[in-house]
Amino acid sequence: MSSHPLVVEALAAWRRRELESAISGALAAAAADPADDLPLLLAASMAFRAHRVDLLLPVRADVEALAPGIVRESVRAVMLLGAGDLEGAMALVRSVEPEGAGAEDPLADHGALLPAALAHVALGAVASGAWSAARSCLRAARAALPPIPDEAGTIEHWHNSTLHFDILGMDAVVEAHTGSVGPARAALSAALAPLRARNSLTTAHALALVCLGDVEHVSGQLGEAALNLARGARLAHASRPGIRVHAEVELAFVRIRQGRWDDAASVVRRTAPPRESMEHDWLEPQALAMHGLLLAIRGDLDSSRPVLDRAALLLRHTPSFLASMVLTHARMLVAITRGDWRDLRRALQDAAEPGYRHPYRRGEWNTLTLLAAWHLRSITEFRRGVGRWGQQADAARDPYYWAFVSILAEHDERTEESIAAVERALELLTLDEDPLGRAWVRVVAGICFGRFGSGGEPDPPRALAVYEEASAELRELGATALSARCDEAVAATIAELAHSQGEHPAFRLTEQQRRVADAVGQGYTSGEIAGILHLSKRTVDYHVANIMRRLGASNRREITRILGSGR
Repeated sequence: MSSHPLVVEALAAWRRRELESAISGALAAAAADPADDLPLLLAASMAFRAHRVDLLLPVRADVEALAPGIVRESVRAVMLLGAGDLEGAMALVRSVEPEGAGAEDPLADHGALLPAALAHVALGAVASGAWSAARSCLRAARAALPPIPDEAGTIEHWHNSTLHFDILGMDAVVEAHTGSVGPARAALSAALAPLRARNSLTTAHALALVCLGDVEHVSGQLGEAALNLARGARLAHASRPGIRVHAEVELAFVRIRQGRWDDAASVVRRTAPPRESMEHDWLEPQALAMHGLLLAIRGDLDSSRPVLDRAALLLRHTPSFLASMVLTHARMLVAITRGDWRDLRRALQDAAEPGYRHPYRRGEWNTLTLLAAWHLRSITEFRRGVGRWGQQADAARDPYYWAFVSILAEHDERTEESIAAVERALELLTLDEDPLGRAWVRVVAGICFGRFGSGGEPDPPRALAVYEEASAELRELGATALSARCDEAVAATIAELAHSQGEHPAFRLTEQQRRVADAVGQGYTSGEIAGILHLSKRTVDYHVANIMRRLGASNRREITRILGSGR
C-alpha cells in the first residue's frame, strides 16, 4: 500500500467509517500522483463498497483507463446500471475470472469484490423484473462468495454477512415472481428468525427484510409484509438509498391495499430518490407511480394523469417491476372510477402476461375480471367465471364470490337465490377485505334489496342502510369520486323511500335512527346519547349524520323541527 500521506489519511478515515472523506482523500492522492494507479484503485474500491460510485463520475475516464480487473469492472458495471444498461453490466462482471479476482484490489482483506459485483448486478436485474438474468447472477455470486469469517465485528465479516443475506433475499424474490415452490423463502425466513428473536437485526439485513416483505406482499400477507418493509426501510444504510425508497414505495402500496390511505400518504411524503444516487433513474419511476396512485385514489384523476404518464415514460428507459405493479393498480382504479371497463380489461390482460407477478389475491383477481366481463355484457364469460370460481375450495368463504352469485341469480330471475347470496356476502365481510371491495359488496346488496328486498318486494330502508355504510367507508378513506357516486344511490333511495312510504319524515329512518333522533330532540349530546343507548360516540355521530342526510337537515336543530312538523 502507498505511504503517501493522503492515502494513509484516507485509510484511517475508512476504518472510522467516514466513507465520503475516505474516498475524497484517495481521489486527492490520485490527483497528486497521476502516475501511480494505486490511489485511484483504492478510491474505486472504496466507492464501490460504500455504494458511492457517483463520487467517481468526475474521474470516470481515469477509472476506465485502469488495467482490467474486478475493481475497474465493478465500478463500470455500476455506472452502466445507472444508465439502464443491465446487459452491459452483466457482461462486465461475468468477464472477470474468479481465480484472479481481487488480486489488484487494495482492500481485498475487507471482503471479496466479485460476489459483491455479481450481487449488485443481480439487484438491478431483480429491480427491473429480469428474473432469468437475476437468477444467473445470483448463482454466480453464491459460487464466488467466500465463507463468512468466524470473527464477528471485522469489516470482512460484515461485508460477507451482508452479501449472504442480500443473496438469500433476492433468491426469495425471484422465486416468488417466477412461481416456484418456496424453498428460498423458507431459507430466508429461517435465517432472519433467530436474529429477530434476539433483536439483532442490523443494516446488514435491510435488503433481506425488504425482500421478505415483497414476497409476503405478492402472497397476499399484507400485515406481515408491512412489518418487514417498514423495518427494512428503517435499517437501510444511508449509503443504500435504493433499499429505503423501494421499501417505502412498496409499504405505501401495501397500506393502500389495506385501506390505510393516510398511512400510505405519510410514507410517500418522505419518499424521494436522492439526486446524487447512481440509482436515481431506477427509483424515480417508483416514487412517481406511487404519488400518481395516491392522487388517483383520492379522486383527483386530472392531477394524477400527468404524474402516472411520466412514470410510465421513465419505465421505458429503466424498467421496475414495483413501479409496473403500482401503475397497473392505478390504471385499474382509474378505469373503475371512470367506468371504462374496456381499459380495465386491457389492464388485466397486461397484468396476466407471462413473467409478471401481480399482487392480487385470487378473490380480488376474480372480482376484477368478472367486473369487466359483467359491465362489457360478456354474460357467457361472466357465467363461466362464476362457475369456475365456485369450484375452488375457498369460494364458499369469499364475500366477493357470493356477491357475483347474487348478480348472476338476479340476471337469471332467481330472486330468492339472489337475496340469499347477497346476505351471505354481507355476513362474510371482514376487515381483511380491501375497503373498496367491502363498499362494492354493500352497493351490490343495496341494489338487490332496493329491487327485491324480502320476498320479492322492494325494501328501500334496507337498501339505504347498506348504501350508507358503503358511503361512510368511502368518505372515511377519502375516495371522493367513488363516494359521490354512492351518495347518488343514497339520494335516489331516499327519494324512492319518501315516495313509497308517504311524506312522513320518520318513515325514512331505521328504528335505531328514530331512537337517536328522539334523544337529539330532547337536547342530549352525542356523548350522552351513547351512554343512554349503549353505543359508542362514533356510532351516534354516524347515525346523526345519516339522519340529517335522510331528512335533508343541515343541523341537529332541524332534525327536531322536521320530525316535529311531520307528527
